[in-house]
Amino acid sequence: MDALPPSSPPPSPAPYAYAATDYRPRGAREIELCERASSVDWLYVAGGFVATVAAVALDNQVFQTQSAEGVRLLGPSFIGLSWGFTVGGGYLALPKCSPDFVQAAPAEGNVRADWPAAVGITLLATITAPVVVGVETGQGGVTLPWSTSERSLRLVLAGAGGAVGALLPYLLPPKTWRAKKELEHLRAGATAHGGFVGYSMTF
Repeated sequence: MDALPPSSPPPSPAPYAYAATDYRPRGAREIELCERASSVDWLYVAGGFVATVAAVALDNQVFQTQSAEGVRLLGPSFIGLSWGFTVGGGYLALPKCSPDFVQAAPAEGNVRADWPAAVGITLLATITAPVVVGVETGQGGVTLPWSTSERSLRLVLAGAGGAVGALLPYLLPPKTWRAKKELEHLRAGATAHGGFVGYSMTF
């Protein structure tokens, strides 16, 4: 008697089919991610402000009193970096999901891009960081014996630090941004496997 053929493994479940107007989160994982992304990450925002205050205090109490110009220039660099992190991280830490609407790419592909907002926020941090340094430097009410080139370089380094700091949250993102990107990845994966349902009408 011939042996029975080996049993085949059960078929994997089909991916979820998203309708054209399927805006709400579907499944336990999507609901969990949307809840994480639906409120401000206050701890992340507070961390940026604390870092900025600490950098200002460090520059005012430590770096400005040093005799070496190179050491004194560390202060505005740290202020710009922390301020840029506060500005860029503050945007990423804002709510990125709603229980009634999940932002996802359409079937024809992702038509939304993150880089325009990143560029705009980077420019904002680059412009405002020298203002923060200028206000902080003039708070003492004493004319410091610095050269014109050093004063100019303080503002330039602050702006450069602001630009770098504004992009840093994309490498160390808050929970809202991480949850948003994972949610987008889940929906993009389902759409890539053909799980998109739409409709059309002809006249």
